[in-house]
Amino acid sequence: MACAPKTLRVSFVQCRGTPYEVGRAQADAFAATRKGQAFLRKRVRLPWWFNIRTEERAFRVYAPALWEEIGGIAEGLNIPMEQAVACFGNDGLRMPTGGCSAVMSDGVYGRNYDFRPRQYEARFALVQAPGSYASVGGSHQLTGRLDGMNEHGLAIGLHLVKARPRSPGLTSVLLVRRVLDSCATTAEAIHFLRRTPHVTQNNYSLLDAGGVAAVVEAGAGAVAVRGGDWLACTNHFQSPQLRRLNRRVAHSIDRLPALEGWAARALSAEQTFKALNFPASPAFHNYGNAQTLHTIVAEPGKRRLLIGIGGDAAALDEDMLDIDFKLWVAGEDLPIKQLKGQLNLGLQRLRQTKARR
Repeated sequence: MACAPKTLRVSFVQCRGTPYEVGRAQADAFAATRKGQAFLRKRVRLPWWFNIRTEERAFRVYAPALWEEIGGIAEGLNIPMEQAVACFGNDGLRMPTGGCSAVMSDGVYGRNYDFRPRQYEARFALVQAPGSYASVGGSHQLTGRLDGMNEHGLAIGLHLVKARPRSPGLTSVLLVRRVLDSCATTAEAIHFLRRTPHVTQNNYSLLDAGGVAAVVEAGAGAVAVRGGDWLACTNHFQSPQLRRLNRRVAHSIDRLPALEGWAARALSAEQTFKALNFPASPAFHNYGNAQTLHTIVAEPGKRRLLIGIGGDAAALDEDMLDIDFKLWVAGEDLPIKQLKGQLNLGLQRLRQTKARR
């Protein structure tokens, strides 16, 4: 029995103001969603290890503005600060575990985010606050980011390698947010990721407005950097010093050759988007119960970002968004609040292809 396409709707939350005001705006938007309403009805039990003072000290050192933002979330949702920190801070909810693919070449950054639809936050956040760089990115736990680009054109995405064992430090989604908030170039991002403690093992794909690309392979106490004119990245470490940390990586290795081929060919932004987002693409996923949920393609030098939801987003104008981020930074809000796309297209195409054989 064929799996029918399913519509996925992703919201766009636009916030300008102090970190506290950004938190309030995020809380208001979250409370209006089904997930937010379910969260407010649910009784939250804090983890046994949770200590608000320990959390505050860590945020004051590594992410002081985010501590203020969480304070705004707590006020906006009318919940205790302890609950807000536990659920929207550094370690409260389960981390994303899907497979992600990225390609960086000739001033173009492309990336698919693959995860379970039911556990996807389904929101992009555009944030502009004093003391931090304005940014747009896929949201996780309200304060965290899965990927995105900032006002200086720095693009970044995370790629989980191993979720265990965990070490003291910052989770990957907060690290991505801090890079967007505070780094203007790939070199600055590398420096930040080298000196900040990591909770889990991840790759971070990077491209800046000057065309400098890198993949930072990071785990507890170990960071390696790959650079080059073109790069590709999936969910395993490639550097000799970190390969021993890899988990089972067959699906990650299988994706890499196609991505490297696209990178070597220096595809345009539109070509990169189609290569990643086409349901029959080797980088478009329907393995297990995970799917490609969104595709982003950035041209950092132009501060341009293409966002597509689900598959075949370029085929339908309403499924793809073309953002001139310079205009947003200058004060021009996006005209939309939601973007939709189709899931299960890859499974449907695969079954149709097999039926014709």
